[in-house]
Amino acid sequence: MRVYHFISEKYGLEALEKKTLKIARIKNLNDPFEGMHFDTDNYLVRETLKGRINKAHRESGILCFSENFCNPVQWAHYAESHKGLCLVFDIPDEKIIKIEYVSERAIGSAFRDALDYKGRDFTKYMLSKKFDHWRYEQECRVLIGLPGGASETKLLFHPFSDEMLLSEVIIGCRSQLSPKLVRATYLRTSPGIVVTKVVPSVSEFKMVKL
Repeated sequence: MRVYHFISEKYGLEALEKKTLKIARIKNLNDPFEGMHFDTDNYLVRETLKGRINKAHRESGILCFSENFCNPVQWAHYAESHKGLCLVFDIPDEKIIKIEYVSERAIGSAFRDALDYKGRDFTKYMLSKKFDHWRYEQECRVLIGLPGGASETKLLFHPFSDEMLLSEVIIGCRSQLSPKLVRATYLRTSPGIVVTKVVPSVSEFKMVKL
């Protein structure tokens, strides 16, 4: 599956140079309802979820992507107000967690059913649903196992590979970078990677490639 990772210019160029992406830690994500898509009015449900989220936070991180590069809001929120980059990867479908957007939190019976999932499968399930207002992101995720005893303050990175294959770099419309500069400076050893730039469409609320 082809997926898109929005990033600031500084950290995007560092990612190209080091051929890695920073792993997001679960409890540091920008949505306070991560993993809490159940109704947690019940004390037992609330405490069980907290415990499982804490365990998942220690054991796993995620890489966040979108299913398209066209949404100007994505560029504004996650690519330095259109001055950043969008890194394009090809990742095997079976590694992708697609987000399901829901308008209401699930009731207790759904939580009991979810308890049938164990370990990593439960973590994937917890991270697979978000409030409907996030739908514009068209988010998908990859779950990354963390080394045992990883410090909560240490930054962790996941390397590019055949299973996370960089195929294209898209430059934001307000960036001063040129495709020629990015290609010559950061992709000298990867001539097959395409470098393009986006501009606002003349007829729709979307970004389009030059």
